[in-house]
Amino acid sequence: MSIVAALILFDVLVIIYQILIEVFTILYRINGINLEISRFQVISLLTGTGFTTSESEGMTITKKRRKITQRIMFFSYIFNISIVSTFVTIFASTANATKEEIPICIGLTIFIILFIAIFYKTKIARKIIDKIVMTIINHRKIKKENFMLVYDTYGNKVIAEIELKILSEKMKNKTIEEMGLKEKYKIQLLVLKRKGQVISEIYPNTTLQESDVAVVFGKMKDIKNAFIKEIEEKENVKITI
Repeated sequence: MSIVAALILFDVLVIIYQILIEVFTILYRINGINLEISRFQVISLLTGTGFTTSESEGMTITKKRRKITQRIMFFSYIFNISIVSTFVTIFASTANATKEEIPICIGLTIFIILFIAIFYKTKIARKIIDKIVMTIINHRKIKKENFMLVYDTYGNKVIAEIELKILSEKMKNKTIEEMGLKEKYKIQLLVLKRKGQVISEIYPNTTLQESDVAVVFGKMKDIKNAFIKEIEEKENVKITI
């Protein structure tokens, strides 16, 4: 393979790599992971460097997220093998490059650099992607199911927003003290959004209602146990996280 052909193949791989990052980032975001964490984890997985221990639980806690992660790992194997073999070919072909090929090689290199720069700097493309993601998320929220969005991670804990379409029987008409939100589930309720109003003063006698939006702090598995697992098992409904 000539050096020009190798560089063209390299440019194609980079473009495919950027497309894969965006596609899998969108899939994670649709399933409740914020933009920064989604992009970081996708890049980590695609490059074969793995993802951080503190955030890995959130990427595999549900069946849908596990499937996304498995697909990313599959593509990462293909990508890593392809990129390494392409680099080897480029270096092997350098010694045999002709004078006519050198300007073409420089042009291809400049092209891929400009492509990456424009791809990350173009706000219009980012707004279009964000609009598509939010449209899908809002469509899913209309369904009769809880929806959880992870804002950020702090060690092995997360700050998450949960739209409570359904409450388990253990939580209906009970205060957060009676349901043992803090003692049993180890979850701290930070803020409640109810009918357009924000309730920031949380007391032991505060209650949760269906249609509330709760901002909570705790371990992902504890949040799942409180608002997802218990409802799925005992009430046979679908919960999205």
